[in-house]
Amino acid sequence: MEIQTIYEPFTTPKMISSVLLLLTFVFGLIVNSLYLWVLWFRMRRTINTTWFLHLILTNFFFTIIIPFTAVYFMTRPHWIFGLFMCKLFNSLVSVCMYGGVFVLTTVSIDRYCLVFHPHWYRKHMNPRKASLICAALWTMALLFSAPYLAFRNVRYTHNITICYNDYTLFGNLDERRVKWSMFGFRLLAGLIIPLSVITICYLKIFIKIKSENLAKSTRPYKIIFIAILSFVISWIPYHIWYGMSVEPGKFQETILESLQILTVLFTCINYCFTPILYLFIVESFRNIFRKSLLALIELVLNETNSSANRSLEDRKEQERTSLSAVKEIKELGS
Repeated sequence: MEIQTIYEPFTTPKMISSVLLLLTFVFGLIVNSLYLWVLWFRMRRTINTTWFLHLILTNFFFTIIIPFTAVYFMTRPHWIFGLFMCKLFNSLVSVCMYGGVFVLTTVSIDRYCLVFHPHWYRKHMNPRKASLICAALWTMALLFSAPYLAFRNVRYTHNITICYNDYTLFGNLDERRVKWSMFGFRLLAGLIIPLSVITICYLKIFIKIKSENLAKSTRPYKIIFIAILSFVISWIPYHIWYGMSVEPGKFQETILESLQILTVLFTCINYCFTPILYLFIVESFRNIFRKSLLALIELVLNETNSSANRSLEDRKEQERTSLSAVKEIKELGS
């Protein structure tokens, strides 16, 4: 009996989505790499730049998995990258989600302490401690994402490979209970609790700043507001999709697929395009970024020019050597 291979038809929307994702990957890789280069090499290490560096790191890590998403959009439901990448890909998505929201929550607490406990803050906080806090946040993000290293699995059906969540762990667990537990935990730890902390901190900060007229500049808060807003907008469709897909058959597959595509597009915009908005708010960072970009381009051009000059000199040397050899041959012949 011949086993039929089942693939979803390769449609124009699939192709357009994949091409857009690949273009987003190229753009996001360039932008986030430049941000990391500026933050690491061109800016003095402070508490704020430490938070910002780790926020951009979550963008960068998410950006490098976009090509896998683009390929999967073209081949779905077939997963061509194997079991290891099935586990790693989905775990890294989760790490980026937790890492981003943990950093944003920490920044809100940091701002709260600075406004309400300035003496304690200046005495106890420094860039080294901020780096240690970020290391702890990454550790938490890895631990919270670890279940997907266990649950994520592949199965083979109709000559295709499916990457999916095996919540039963090979039949040892109650799938429905585990799925609801995972959904509830991710919703609380990845959205509701952090968003509540962020909202409370900034509401109290806003009230104090307004009542006592403390703010000299609102630009730092605009950056944080954009980062928080873009994160929430990009991940809310994911949590809605996750909750709707817990109970199979309750919602139409077309609705779930549309939400999944919307989630992918929103998260890609958040991690790849939001950093561009920062440049229009912070004057100092925009100037340093522009100068650093020019310096980088100048370095590349200088290196290219030097290489071209060296090539030209080598060619001239070869021509001189050839002419000398021809002259010697003529002299010997005469």
